[in-house]
Amino acid sequence: MAKLGREATKRRGMAPKVAQVEQMTAVLKSGQGWFILARNKGLTYGQATDLRAKARAAKVKIKVSKNTLLRIALTNAGFDPAPLKGLLKLETLVAVGTEDPVTPAKLLVDFMKANEGKLEIKGGFLDGKVLSADEIRNLATLPGRDELLAKMLGSMMAPVQNLVYALNQTVSKVVYVVDARRRQLEERNAA
Repeated sequence: MAKLGREATKRRGMAPKVAQVEQMTAVLKSGQGWFILARNKGLTYGQATDLRAKARAAKVKIKVSKNTLLRIALTNAGFDPAPLKGLLKLETLVAVGTEDPVTPAKLLVDFMKANEGKLEIKGGFLDGKVLSADEIRNLATLPGRDELLAKMLGSMMAPVQNLVYALNQTVSKVVYVVDARRRQLEERNAA
């Protein structure tokens, strides 16, 4: 009877881990080949909740995992965990941006600055290359997808705006000439 109880406990103990690996695999696949690894160094519950809220608003998925489960999830998602071996120590927080790689980098770097010493960036993975913590900080200084789209739209709209301005100036000059001629004729008629 005792043996049956132990086996049932073992099976029940594996189910949550399998589910965690499946969730982590789905999160890693949603990142289109990029993710950032960080370490929680004593975030309070409120700070962790704040980080998750900011991540949801920025469309960044954050997941905390044990490194053994993360290695399995990396393999399942199609990544080779061997180059990341040095980064997979202690508990790991994984941040995955679903739209671009800059957003999670900015989010974590800004949060790290606001909560000094509570979060440490270990490194990341971008386009098949392992990134160091310094490279992640440099990535965070780049403009994000929305900023680049706004700049591109501004650049595309500038010639059209200049054309409208030039046409408006030409019409204004004609109006000024006609108005000056009208005043000149009125002055002659008055004299």
